Amino acid sequence: MGPVGRLAFFLLFVGAGLLVAGIVTSVVLLGTGGVKASPNYEQLIWIQGISQLLMFLLPALLFAWIFEGRATTYFQTKIKQWQALPVLLAILLIIIAIPMIDFLTTWNESLHLPESLSQWEASMRAKQVQSQELMSGFLSLPGVGYILLNLLMLAAIPAICEEFVFRGVIQKTLVGWFRNPHVAIVVTAAVFSLTHFEMFYFVPRFVLGICLGYIYYYTRTIWASVLAHFTNNALIVVLTYAHNAGIFAADPQSLQLPCPAAFAIGSLILTTLLLILTIKIGKKKVQKSEIATEFENDQTIENNI
Repeated sequence: MGPVGRLAFFLLFVGAGLLVAGIVTSVVLLGTGGVKASPNYEQLIWIQGISQLLMFLLPALLFAWIFEGRATTYFQTKIKQWQALPVLLAILLIIIAIPMIDFLTTWNESLHLPESLSQWEASMRAKQVQSQELMSGFLSLPGVGYILLNLLMLAAIPAICEEFVFRGVIQKTLVGWFRNPHVAIVVTAAVFSLTHFEMFYFVPRFVLGICLGYIYYYTRTIWASVLAHFTNNALIVVLTYAHNAGIFAADPQSLQLPCPAAFAIGSLILTTLLLILTIKIGKKKVQKSEIATEFENDQTIENNI
């Protein structure tokens, strides 16, 4: 089956997962007395985590099992010795990219739609505020136990689910369709950002998606992009708790650096250099691996003659 057919089937799997997640959410809410005036953040965070597993991870694993036979092979879950350095570089890259992402976030939020679309803009901004309020509610749950729960539900599960879907399924399928990894990475990053339905965060999330796309493609393991994505999410969780406790002065949602443009340019340069280094290491190791495989195949043929 071709790439278009595969993507169509995957969307069906996601739709089925969405339906199951909706049923599970309804059962949980009805079993606990329905929707209350004041949100139960502990309950909602569990619902969010389980819903992501049902809507994203389960369809991705099902897709890999049906079309490839083994999810571990399809998603390249094994980390070889040579991949350890690129994985570490990917994590460092995401940390260094923070000032650049923060600058792009501030710039993107400052944009406005034409006057004719003012009502739509107001609606989108209101939904983003609701999303931020929900996130603030999750991160206001006190204690070490809730910090760990938030790291699981807001950092680990989203990173795993989204990377398996966007990089593991969509990007990989688009590479086969376009026969051009760069186009596939950019298109996947755009889809990744659009599906969050936060247009005034589109640009920073798009740039993050491009970084994650190149990380996955050139490290040849899904765990590189998962760990990089997790690092981004986990930093927000940890720094928010530190901010709420008075340990970290800046708000992680808006760092307000003294010279944001200068920090952003420096971050862009270092992020680009690290990405180029990661790509070079990946290319070199993959080429060596391909040469070694060809040599082994030649030796096998010679031995059989």
